[in-house]
Amino acid sequence: MEELTMALKDSWNSVKSFFGSNQDDQYEFDEYDNEMYEEESQQPVVTAPVAGGNGPVASAARPKTGGYNTVAQRSSGMKVVIVEPKAFDDSENITNQLRDMRPVVINFENTDPHEAARIVDFVSGATFALDGKLEKIGKDIFICVPVNVTVDYTDKEYTEISDKLAWKEPQA
Repeated sequence: MEELTMALKDSWNSVKSFFGSNQDDQYEFDEYDNEMYEEESQQPVVTAPVAGGNGPVASAARPKTGGYNTVAQRSSGMKVVIVEPKAFDDSENITNQLRDMRPVVINFENTDPHEAARIVDFVSGATFALDGKLEKIGKDIFICVPVNVTVDYTDKEYTEISDKLAWKEPQA
């Protein structure tokens, strides 16, 4: 048994030496000359917001005589999707839009109250899973936003906890 252990150890050591793993090398440190790094100049990166842009702004600084030339590239505008669901099956479209980082306004004015409750339950679960937010912004109107969008809505008439949802039956 001891011979087998020694043979395995020798084999392991030969594999380590083949790949250049030497235990003595682990404790050696290379000294770097700090002056070499100080002499290198770094090109600054400039970012500038684009008016009306809602997406990431890519910009690069390029040296030019007398300063830097900033080149900004505008991404496509953000799309807000408005959905008027008729049945629970429409909730899949809503969650797919949210997954694709698009805000969704959901209008339940012409939706059966029972179906609307089921859709809100499903969409609120998906919104939570995607770190988004679901807010009531009007009578039978909700907005569902992904994590990269914030909603600044100051009219609390429809967003209070005490506000009863129209499709919920009063408890007896």
